[in-house]
Amino acid sequence: MQKWLKILLGIILALCLVALTLRQIYLTPNYLPEPILTGEFSTTTIESSGQSRNFHWYAPKNIKGNTIIFVLHGSTGTGEGVREQAAYEFDKLADKEGFVVVYPTGYANHWNDCRGSADYQANTANIDDITFLKAIEKYLSESLNQPFQYRFSTGHSNGGHFSFKLALEAPEWINGIAAISANLPIAANLDCQKKGEFVPVLIMNGTADPVNPYDGGLVSILGNDSRGTVLSTDATMEYWLGLDTCQLTINKEMLPDVVTTDNSTVEKITWQCEGQTKAMVYKMIAAGHTMPHPESIMPKILGPTNQDINAATEIWSFFKQLRVIDKR
Repeated sequence: MQKWLKILLGIILALCLVALTLRQIYLTPNYLPEPILTGEFSTTTIESSGQSRNFHWYAPKNIKGNTIIFVLHGSTGTGEGVREQAAYEFDKLADKEGFVVVYPTGYANHWNDCRGSADYQANTANIDDITFLKAIEKYLSESLNQPFQYRFSTGHSNGGHFSFKLALEAPEWINGIAAISANLPIAANLDCQKKGEFVPVLIMNGTADPVNPYDGGLVSILGNDSRGTVLSTDATMEYWLGLDTCQLTINKEMLPDVVTTDNSTVEKITWQCEGQTKAMVYKMIAAGHTMPHPESIMPKILGPTNQDINAATEIWSFFKQLRVIDKR
């Protein structure tokens, strides 16, 4: 009996070691430590639509440019989590460029985006997240004595989907968006009110995304299919391009394969009007449901992370040049 007990304990121990190894490989991200910054990182709670909502924000030592950027987390995430996920790159850019960056946390860790069938509480309770972001801007404008002329939103997954909602429902308020690992839902599952106004948009999607299919299809997370079906990345961009009255020219280029070991490359597609970039797609070939970065690697369960580009740097470059475009 003791012999079989030892064998059983040995098997259990081996299975535990295997489980820990698999967790380390597939579920544990490789994020970078927080850098030394010149400004102040703060956490604030405000009332919005009768609810207490919190957000994190970073203000550099020297604020300039009248610009605020909202960085939105994915499903089950947090404001602090997406800041870490982006390797604090938006904070470092804020130090150099003088903008204010905000990391809000969604209701029950989700955003009420345009996917009508989604089963998370932010959607089923129809949380007014647009009003929440506007309340954040008002609070920071008053606290910092800084009027914001330019407002941008970027987000990963659920945060990217909510950035689409901002452009659909509040185009007069938002100056540009950047969606990572997100496509618009099909018409039958889109519960946002389209105002039909063009907003400059950047899309950064992986062709091997196991959650948000690059070529469109069912969004599935660990067997939860409630988020429904999305359009392809091409069809998503075609919608936005169809709203612009300008005669656009298109340019395609393969970016340098800086890190060959990630087995991923990037095709950059740019639409311009009179020398100004109005829309972009970063087609991350063989990359997954991840935010690209040379060093910060997301969990492998989400697929490979492209390491050739830095998402925050590319997104800010897009936003920065939009500030010279008067789209009003």
